[in-house]
Amino acid sequence: MKSTVILFSVLFLVSVLCFPLQAAEKAKPAESRVIQGEFLVLFPERQAVLAFEGKERAAATSVMLDMQADYLKVRYGVSVENTFSAISETTGKGMFFVTCEKAKESAEYQEKLLEEMRADPLIEAVSPNEVRKMISVPVKPQ
Repeated sequence: MKSTVILFSVLFLVSVLCFPLQAAEKAKPAESRVIQGEFLVLFPERQAVLAFEGKERAAATSVMLDMQADYLKVRYGVSVENTFSAISETTGKGMFFVTCEKAKESAEYQEKLLEEMRADPLIEAVSPNEVRKMISVPVKPQ
């Protein structure tokens, strides 16, 4: 009797643990799409900003973000829509959400602009703005 209970307990645990694995294998990957003419830009860490604390760091971050935003506007003709000041203050890296009207109209121009910004030694990383559905859709078993 005791061995039967143990056997059923083990079988139950195995079935509970294996079912999510099977479901995960059959799930469709989350969908994503690039939004034409929108980019996320990240500048490298500035140690000078991180040397400060408190209000001084907030002020240094503000100056850094203003200079970097002006650089993006002048050099690439993009509009800075948003700065991520909390991230920038914590990491010392300027982070921006920018848009470009020309890139919205032309996929070729978007690729050219993306390549130019990625080649810029003053910029650490650039990526097109991408919308992702974070919930995957499971495939119904047949």
